[in-house]
This record gives sequence, C-alpha cells and structure tokens, in this order.
Amino acid sequence: MKRSLLLVCVVIFCMDRVKANPSNGDRLELDLTPIGAIRSANSDGSIPAWNADKLTEKAHLEWMQKIEKEQPLYTIDAGHSDQYAPLLSAGLQKMFQQYPKTFFMPVYPTHRPARQPQWTYEATRKNVIDARLSPSGDELLAAWPGTPFPLPSSAMEIMWNHQTRWKGLFIRLHLFENTVYDGGTIDTLETSIETYASYYREDRAFASLDWRSTLYFSYILGPARLAGGGLLIHDTLQPLHKPRQAWIYVAGERRMRRSPVLGYDSPLFNSEGIRVADEIDMFNGALDRYDWTLLGRREMLIPYNNQKMRYNRCDDGLVLTPHHLSSHSMRFEKHRVWVVEAKLKPGQRHIYAHRTFYIDEDTWSIVMADNYDKKGDLWRFALRFSAYYEDMPGMFSSLDAYHDFGQRAYFMQCSAGNGTEFYLQPPQEGYFSPTSIRQRLRR
Repeated sequence: MKRSLLLVCVVIFCMDRVKANPSNGDRLELDLTPIGAIRSANSDGSIPAWNADKLTEKAHLEWMQKIEKEQPLYTIDAGHSDQYAPLLSAGLQKMFQQYPKTFFMPVYPTHRPARQPQWTYEATRKNVIDARLSPSGDELLAAWPGTPFPLPSSAMEIMWNHQTRWKGLFIRLHLFENTVYDGGTIDTLETSIETYASYYREDRAFASLDWRSTLYFSYILGPARLAGGGLLIHDTLQPLHKPRQAWIYVAGERRMRRSPVLGYDSPLFNSEGIRVADEIDMFNGALDRYDWTLLGRREMLIPYNNQKMRYNRCDDGLVLTPHHLSSHSMRFEKHRVWVVEAKLKPGQRHIYAHRTFYIDEDTWSIVMADNYDKKGDLWRFALRFSAYYEDMPGMFSSLDAYHDFGQRAYFMQCSAGNGTEFYLQPPQEGYFSPTSIRQRLRR
C-alpha cells in the first residue's frame, strides 16, 4: 500500500514537472507569443510587450494608420553611427562607411503589430510535439500548418521557421524589380507573381504533409522585349530527396520547358547578378552547403512597419536614388532578432563563403542579411522593409533591397502600389500545373 501510494505521488510529481517545463507548449500562452517570440517588453521599455492579439480588426487598422503619421525619435548618420554599433548589423555599418553623405537611418517608436489566423497558432502548438527534421536538419519531414519550431534549439530550425512562416495562403502581386547602377541608371522589370503556400492549407492533415511547400508563378509584363516570359516553380520541403521543380514559359514558342534546377547561387537575369537564386525571399532552398550556427537573440535596429511603402510606386526616381533607396523613405525600429551564421562547408561551392541572417522574432522572417566573399570581406547586404497587410492578415514584405558594395549598385523588388491581393481559399486543383499555366498564357 505504501509502495503504491509512493508510486502515485511520483507520477503526480512528474506530471507537474511536465506542466511546468518551460520547453513545452504552455509557454506559447504564458511568456511567449503563439509562434514563439518573447511576449514581454525589454528592460527599458523601448521594445514594448506584444498585445496585438487583444485588438479588434478595426482597432488594429486604426493603430496602423497612426503609425504612418509618426515622426522619427532620432536619426543616425555617419557622423555618430559608432555609438549605435551594438544595435547595427555589419551591413548597416558598412552602408554608413561607404555612403556617408547620403545614407542615414530614421529611427521610429517600436510597434509589434504582427499577428496571424488563430488556426495557425493552434497548429504551431501541436508542432511543439510533432514537427521534426531529418537527422541532418536539411529536410522538414513532418509539421502541422503552422510555425514548425516555435521553441527552436538550433539554427537550422530557425531557418526552416523562416521558409515556412505565415505569408498568406494564396497571393497575387504586381511588382517592380529595379537595378540601380552607380551612375544612377535604372533598369526596370515589371512582373506579376502568384504564390500558393500549400503548406498552410487549413484542412491539411499532419500525415499528408506534401513535399511541395509553395507553388510559385512569375510572369513578365514589361519591358516589351521581355514581356510574356514566365517561370513556374514547385518548391520543396525535402530538397535533397525531392528537389524543387521548375519550368520556363517561352513566349515565342508558346510552351513550357523544364528548367535546370534553380537554386543555391544560380544567377538571376532580372537583378544583373546582384541577387542569386537562394536570396529570393532573403533566403530559400536547401541548407546543405553550409554549417549553421545559432548566435542567439539580440536587440537591433531593423526595417519595420514600413506602411507607406505599401502604396508608393517604387519606380519613382525620387525613391530610387544612387547607391541605395532614399533614406527619407525608410523606417527603422528596435526589435529582438535571432542571429544565425552560415559558413560554407569544406568542398562545397557558393559565391558567399559566410553569411549572417537576422530573423525577426515576431514573424520568423529574415529582415537583414550580411553576405561575405571568399576573402572574408563584406560584399553584399540585403534589407527587408515589411508592413502589415490586413487582408493577409499579417506582416509581409513591401520592399526588398539588395546592395552590392563592390559595384556600388543595388537591386530592389517592391510593390507597384496596386494589384496586391490575398485570398483565404486555395486556388482550384491543378492551377499551378505546367499544363494549366501554358493554357492560361496561350489565351
């Protein structure tokens, strides 16, 4: 009897320990947000607590409108950027060094408006127990349609969080892609893009995780010499065993043609080589060519709440100034980010030998990336200017800018100011098949 009673007490004690264990899903309702960010404010209050889930849609929209009208708290320029060095990425420090007369950072009050549908939170909580990577960490083998690793223990889990983060279900975008050269010459490409995140089908059962995570189609609208061309991609959660598939639509031939694997450092014609294939969406694709290290979580100044960029046409010459986007149009805030380092493995090939990524804790989106050449010099630097989109709902990039310090040039991809549409239902079956794309383009 005593032994049985002792056994019961031990079981109850162990159950209590499990409930209190900070590694379990309860943290997503206690000290962390539903996708794993720290709920509380920082020590001095410059980063507020996350309370976006407590607002009605109307109150949230009014909040965003107030943010648009704010004035900077202060501005950092090259003359005193050193005193802010702990808050600046290597890329931002290099921007001050290379463009001291034109680059500055307007710093605004920090706001944390990021939120997403409740069902993704519920799926994220289940992922605490169920999501898993391959032994190498290179492939996502199982996950519900939410953040797979809200309590990350490795750099690779964080990179998978970025690649599978909530970006809406089905999206149509109207974009400008501009390359701005040292002398101020601008090449502009106008495109229409459709993406379907099949990973986030709300009715997807855990066991039916498809290796195809995202279906993507890009169609060139202009200039006339390039108009009509298209690119279809079926992206993958398991790139080593089931590589991404790609097709090119050749307007002159009016047919789809299988494309060689597009990934890693494959050049992209639309950016004149300033951005390579695995820099789309700041980073995408296989992780296997690098050794990944989690450097921890830091408070840093990052682009955030760039609501005005949602509406401004970024082919405007007043915005596309030489060397970088006009500093007047930027907005930086202090936020907590995860810092992840990637170093090229011995025997592997990539133009970037060393990379550092800064991942926003509230969205799992990479917001900055430092890219180094084989000599160890900082070569390129990418910035993501995000905004909140009510129809998504959630945070989404309004503009991505990629800077090449050697060429003193940059490439940017941004909203055309109209034509961005979010759909809460998936497209019809087969919509992103090569046959469907070809039929639509031949009409």
